Amino acid sequence: MKYDLIIEKLSGHDTSGKVGKINKRPGDSLNSGDIIFTIESGKGTIKFTSQYKGILGQLSITEGDIIKKGQVVGNVEGELIEETGTAKPTQFKSGQELKKTAYSFGLAKPTPKNYNVDVAIVGGGPGGYVAAIRAAQGGKKVLIIEENRLGGTCLNYGCIPTKALVSSIDVLEKIKHSESFGIEVGEVKFSLERIINRKNEVVNTLVSGIEHLMNVHEIEYLNGKAEVMDSETLNVKNKLIDATIKFDKLIIATGSKTSIPPIEGADSENILTSKELLELTEVPSSLTIIGGGVIGMEFAFIYNALGSKVNLVEFLPQILNNMDEDVASVIRASAIEKGINILEGAKASSIKASLDGTMIVEINENNQTKYIISEKVAMAVGRKANLEALDSEKLGVELNERRNGIKVDANMRTSNLNIYAIGDITNKIQLAHIASHQGIMAADHINGIENEMSYDLVPSAIFTIPEVGHVGLNEKDACAQNLDYVTGKFPLMANGKAQAMGETEGFVKLIANKDTRKIIGGTIVGVHATDMLSTISNIIASELTIDKAAHVIYAHPTTAESIHEALLSVDGRGIHFA
Repeated sequence: MKYDLIIEKLSGHDTSGKVGKINKRPGDSLNSGDIIFTIESGKGTIKFTSQYKGILGQLSITEGDIIKKGQVVGNVEGELIEETGTAKPTQFKSGQELKKTAYSFGLAKPTPKNYNVDVAIVGGGPGGYVAAIRAAQGGKKVLIIEENRLGGTCLNYGCIPTKALVSSIDVLEKIKHSESFGIEVGEVKFSLERIINRKNEVVNTLVSGIEHLMNVHEIEYLNGKAEVMDSETLNVKNKLIDATIKFDKLIIATGSKTSIPPIEGADSENILTSKELLELTEVPSSLTIIGGGVIGMEFAFIYNALGSKVNLVEFLPQILNNMDEDVASVIRASAIEKGINILEGAKASSIKASLDGTMIVEINENNQTKYIISEKVAMAVGRKANLEALDSEKLGVELNERRNGIKVDANMRTSNLNIYAIGDITNKIQLAHIASHQGIMAADHINGIENEMSYDLVPSAIFTIPEVGHVGLNEKDACAQNLDYVTGKFPLMANGKAQAMGETEGFVKLIANKDTRKIIGGTIVGVHATDMLSTISNIIASELTIDKAAHVIYAHPTTAESIHEALLSVDGRGIHFA
């Protein structure tokens, strides 16, 4: 039988506590009385013990997580060992009945199990789990396989955890500058450990939410690594089961992994990636980040705000190189003002550890060799498709011409028409919302709905200080396409709400086709930029002209009024800025 692990009791009247030492891991054998983990709270430490003989299935917590009374933290598959007296634990609750695990010589053997499904999905990230739900909504029998945790890189090590840190930093920055709002505070202190714990709590809540959605839509979920048996069969083996999966359709959503550039020492175990940067419990005194794109810039602002001396090395001539120079200029000025040392057009050639443990980065800037010494070094130069995750040759799936992603058509089908690929594995555009939309397109096609994937209107959200939001064409794109265009630009310093908030950095810039007068692109730099961006996306998607879009009434006072002012400014008719 399978039993849920539920926090039913804490010390005294506590309703939450912190996970202490974890003694058991998924797949470990359990006997009655074994300590699975400890829970620390203000009134002491208690032991979360087993009353079962079996195998620990899932454990959705890590040391340091904050857990609450009533929270499901995992499950165990086995048999109940009846006990009497006070030794009998009360933390467990029986759940779904499953076939018992077979035992031999005291060791658990994986239970063979066969599945026949309409749709199998390998990868439970923002592409995979969205595709699973969409396919199930169409009446398909769906099974999803995830080697690590549902939510993929985005939820566990990317988009969400970084935004949780950004939110903590936003609070910290507001407190630091509270005097400008007429509020005086004492010495400002923070705990990186508690910031990371909050991040983990946010992530765990959302992972639990996805697990719940799998149950609601009756989607089978297997935790483990998928192996290809043939073009119609997968195998997943873990300590609990040995599963053979026969599928009619397969969706590959195995994502991407950190790209390590050909720099001497870049593959050293001392080098941090975005994953390690999200798990540090102490702020490094100094940090050198190699890569000035989205990931590098976001982490530069995060660790700068936490007190680290940050150096950022960008090989290309401009940070955020895909953005217009006026956008990069605002972010660059903000970074420099905060003390971030930015080196653009600088090539890192080697990374070495000194005798005292500090790291030395050798760079070439303007044909001169220079050295940066810092406590830690992090790589933020992008990601590459995780092509090694599945045997594409056995599946009969072709790679693209550059052989850096799986080749797909507009319906997300591969060269094997029963197999689809979505997300970073296609190496089209590596964004979570692209993966999700591709997942919907693939599932819809499997469900008999004809839609084609379009990449004409892909929004970008960058959580620097200030934020950047962009959609459609920018001036670089318009020039490259030899378009005759006009622009309208409005500075946030002229916006009443931005002034009231003390957030006046940045601007709204719109681009329109000069002949048709339709809006074809927009960029917002500043407070609430990423939230306001959808307004510009809808204007472009609706193919509105400057004249039509300018007749929409915007609420006052809001930062969104800046979009209206930018529309008026295309023809030099702006009201609040001349």
